[in-house]
Amino acid sequence: MESVVNDAIVKALRLLGFNRAIGFGVLTRAWSLIAGPVTILVIATRMTREQQGFYYTFSSLLALQMFFELGLMSVIAQFASHEFAYLDWGELGKVEGDPVCRGRFIALLCKSVKWFGVVSVLMVFFLIPLGLIFLHQEQKNLVDFAWRLPWVLAVIGTAANLLVVPFLAVIMGSGDVATVNQREMLGAIVGSCCSWLVICLHGGLYAAFAVNCGNAIVAWSYLFRRKPELLRLVWWGVFGAGRQLAKAGGIGWWREIWPMQWKIALSWVSGYFIFQLFNPVLFHYHGSIVAGQMGITLSAANALLGASFAWLNAKSPEFGKCVATKDWARLDEIFSRVFLQSIVIVVVGALAGWGVIYFIQSNYLIGLRFIPASHAAFLLAAVSVQIPIFGFATYLRAHKKEPFLLISLVSALTQGFITWYAGKHYSTYGVCIGYFAVTVAVSLPASYIVWKKCKYKWHSS
Repeated sequence: MESVVNDAIVKALRLLGFNRAIGFGVLTRAWSLIAGPVTILVIATRMTREQQGFYYTFSSLLALQMFFELGLMSVIAQFASHEFAYLDWGELGKVEGDPVCRGRFIALLCKSVKWFGVVSVLMVFFLIPLGLIFLHQEQKNLVDFAWRLPWVLAVIGTAANLLVVPFLAVIMGSGDVATVNQREMLGAIVGSCCSWLVICLHGGLYAAFAVNCGNAIVAWSYLFRRKPELLRLVWWGVFGAGRQLAKAGGIGWWREIWPMQWKIALSWVSGYFIFQLFNPVLFHYHGSIVAGQMGITLSAANALLGASFAWLNAKSPEFGKCVATKDWARLDEIFSRVFLQSIVIVVVGALAGWGVIYFIQSNYLIGLRFIPASHAAFLLAAVSVQIPIFGFATYLRAHKKEPFLLISLVSALTQGFITWYAGKHYSTYGVCIGYFAVTVAVSLPASYIVWKKCKYKWHSS
């Protein structure tokens, strides 16, 4: 009987497309869903509702790193996937294979590290004063807890995590998505545990720094233990005798990467107005308590979105390799399978998530920490519709092109205006309805049309 059950479980997992990469990706998001209630309990017993609002507003303001990262991680991963069609990993992170592709890969990594080094410093000098000015408005309520130094430390911790992005991007682009997802999972676990410890010790908003600190420790520890040769290559190519070789490695940043990067950058920045503007608007017009309710609900919704996207994300390097070899039949076969799996997962997860919120609010006071279940229904429905949009974008970006720029800009402008207006006048209900309306009426149909058009044009030529 036990063997029959085990066989049934294995078949179900295979049907859903599970592998190590997807498994770690799902476990990371599952941890977020598990850690969410624990965080709620810890915050509910150790923080005031005002502190909760500050905590989640911190998260939304820190998401401004999008304006510095500019979506470059996905660009680097796509370019790395094309080079790694002819390369392999050796011992301790050595890169082996075709000499030309190896030179291009090293040049890509070194130039990316330089870019992120500069933007990390810029982010610290820009975000710290911006956050201090924005959050100061809540001083009118005479908050009695420390928030300035925690904010400064949280920004510095975010910058430390930003520095590791180019390394993780090339590892993901090589096809080793399982390793990147595993590191992300461990970072999430360590970060959450550190934040809980800080909150339980009455550290308050210093927990925001603890989350980033835990992630950074895990990421850098992994590189030093498992990929030291990659770090040596960067040191040699950026500061050592290999600077000229890395500079002339065959990757022309302005010629090859920039034409895709600036489009991805605008699309990436647009994402802030689509996904992250809710909390700052609610914080400004309705105070920290309402912002905290939206923040905690949005965290759960985004965890579901990330878990569902794990299927597509895990196959992204394989998409790139199929494009590099022009194997269109295999590309479509893989995409169709993981696309359907992702949609099934997000729909089931959204229904389950709404049921949990409804049950908690009907039976426990802690349910007041969330937005009303009727509002959450529209938020989770919008998240479900985001998965096919992400799928179309992932498919087309594997071609090292960005045809979604116009859609992203129109969606961002529309969503930004609706979030501001509806959030100001109708609070969380207006924000959730607006998010759902823009996603269904604008983003989804436009994304499908662009996907069909580009797929036909690029593959037939």
